[in-house]
Amino acid sequence: LETRLCLSEVMLRRAMALRRGLCHLRQCRSLAVVSSAPQRAACWQKRRDAAASALQLQHALGWSRSFSAMPGGCLEHYMKLKAEGKIQPDDRQEVCIKMLDDLGKRVLSYTPGMNRRSKPAAASAPPSSGFFGGLFGGSKPAPKAAPEPVSAANLKPAEGQMGLYLWGGTGTGKTFMMDMFHDHLPVQKKKRIHFHEWMIDVHSRLHKKQKGSSSNASKTADDLVEQVAEDMINEAWLLCFDEFQVTHISDAIILKRIFEVLWERGAVVVATSNRPPEDLYLNGLNRPLFLPFIPLLNNFCHVHAIGAEVDYRMISTQEGEDDRVYIHPNGPDEKNILEYKFAKICQGNVLSSAQIETQGRKIHVPRCAESSNVAWFDFKDLCDKALGASDYLAIGHAFHTVFIANIPRLTMQERDQVRRLITCIDAFYECHTKVLCTADLDPISLFHVTEEERNTSVADEIFAWDRTVSRFQEMQSTKYLSDVVQSLDAEQFLGQFKLKSLNDEDMKEMWRRYDKDDSGELDMVELRRLLEDLTEKQKGHRIVEDEVFEACLDVMDTNKDGVISYDEFETYLSDFSTVQSTVQL
Repeated sequence: LETRLCLSEVMLRRAMALRRGLCHLRQCRSLAVVSSAPQRAACWQKRRDAAASALQLQHALGWSRSFSAMPGGCLEHYMKLKAEGKIQPDDRQEVCIKMLDDLGKRVLSYTPGMNRRSKPAAASAPPSSGFFGGLFGGSKPAPKAAPEPVSAANLKPAEGQMGLYLWGGTGTGKTFMMDMFHDHLPVQKKKRIHFHEWMIDVHSRLHKKQKGSSSNASKTADDLVEQVAEDMINEAWLLCFDEFQVTHISDAIILKRIFEVLWERGAVVVATSNRPPEDLYLNGLNRPLFLPFIPLLNNFCHVHAIGAEVDYRMISTQEGEDDRVYIHPNGPDEKNILEYKFAKICQGNVLSSAQIETQGRKIHVPRCAESSNVAWFDFKDLCDKALGASDYLAIGHAFHTVFIANIPRLTMQERDQVRRLITCIDAFYECHTKVLCTADLDPISLFHVTEEERNTSVADEIFAWDRTVSRFQEMQSTKYLSDVVQSLDAEQFLGQFKLKSLNDEDMKEMWRRYDKDDSGELDMVELRRLLEDLTEKQKGHRIVEDEVFEACLDVMDTNKDGVISYDEFETYLSDFSTVQSTVQL
C-alpha cells in the first residue's frame, strides 16, 4: 500500500508538471503568431531554465515528499518569518527546511526500539591495556580472537529511523535551521546540543562509571561505552547535534561504538557540520580506527550539502567605533579602550586571581568583576595553556562577558594556539557569551596562511578558521549582542552600570535590552520590564504598582503618544533623581 501511495504521488506530481508545461507551451504558441524569432527563442529558453530549476529542486526534495507543511513545524514557522520579512529568502535554505520538516513528520509516527543487529561479542582486554585499549582488544593481540559476527555496515535503520546530516560552509544558517527544527517538533525525548559539549558529557560519564561502582571493575571499555549509550538514549532518542566535528583521538576511537549502540536502540540523529562525512577527522592521528564510523553514519543519515552563498552572520554588524567589541589593531590606544570598558563594568571592584572548577580541574581567572559575572583574560591565559573544550565551556557558563586582551597575528608555527582559539570561540559562541577583545588584525587576516601551506598542508585548523572568522563577525552583530543582554537577570545586567551617571554607550546597551522587538520604541510591556528591573536592583523585588507605572509613563512619555522613544528613554535615565522619585526607589 505504501508503495502504491508513493507511485500515485509520483504520477500526480508528474501530471501537475506536465500540465504546467502544456500551459506554458500554449503561451509560447500564441506568442509565435505575433512575436519575432528572438522573442520566441527567449520564451523557450525561459521555459527550459524554469524546468531545469524545478527538476533540481524536485531532485533535492525527493518525489516521495508530501505537499503540506507539518502543522506547527519548522517549515510553517520558516515561511511565516519569510512572509513577515524577518529573514531573507534563500532557496537552498528552504530546501533544507523542507527536508527537516519531512523528517519531523516521520519522527512523529516513529517509535524507537531495538534494531535488527545484536551486540557484537567483545573480546576481553588485558588488565594493563587501559580504557581506550579495551575498545580494540588491548595492547596485546588476543589469540585467535573471533571476528565481529556482523559488520557495522550491515546495521541498517529501521523504518522511520533515517536521520539527516546537513553540511556546508560557515554562515549558511545551519544553527538557525537546527534550532528551528528542534524547537518546533513536539517530541518529548529530544536533545539539541553542540557536538563538542556532548562528547565532553560522554567522557565524563565514562569516567564516573570507571571510578564509580565496584561492579564495573571487571567491565570492558566496550561494556562501559554501551552503558553510557543506554543511559543517554533513555534520556533522549532524538539527538540534534550542532557543529558535528571530530578533532581528538579520544573522541574518534569511541565514536563508532557509542553510535552503534545508539542506533541499535533506535536513536534518530540530526546533525549539522562544516564537512561531509568523508572529511571528518581528516588527517587525524590513527584515522583508520575512525574510518568504520563513516559508512555507519551514511547508513543512518541522509547527507545533504547546503551550498549557500550568503554568510548571514555578516549581516547587521554593529557599526560605530564607540561600540566596538572586536578592537584592532592592538596599539596603546586600543589597549586603553579595552581596559576602560572593563574598568567601567567593574566600577572599581575587581577580584584578582579567582578560580572556577570543571571536572576536578581548576581554571585560573586573572581578573573578574565583583558586581557582575565578567572576566578578563590575556590571550596567553586561554591559548598558551593546555585547555580544552570543557574548560572553555566552563568559562562561558560562569561569565556572561569575557574580555580577551592581546590576540596576536597567528601562523602555522602557532598551530596549537590557533586550535585552542578556534575551540575557545566555538565554546563562547555556544554559551552566548559576549566577547570583547583586542587583536593585531581583523578576523580574516588574523591567521596568516601562505598559499603553499593552503595547497599542501593537511592541518584541520586552516579549514576550521573560516568558522571562527564567521563567529567573530556574528558576535559583533546587533542581534547577537541583543540576545546576550536580554538573557541576563536584572542584577547581572544592571550591575554593569553606574545608574547615577550613564554615558551614551550605557544608554545604547540598556536600550538594546529593553527594546526587545527592535521596533525603535518601547511599548508598555517593555517599559514595565525596565521598571521591574530597576525595582529588583534597588529593592530586591519586581513588584511595580499600577499607580507607580502610570506616574513613570506620564513623566517619560513627553509627547503622550503611548510609546517611549529613545530620546524620551535617554532623557529620563539621565536624571537619576527623577528615576528615584517616580519608581520610588
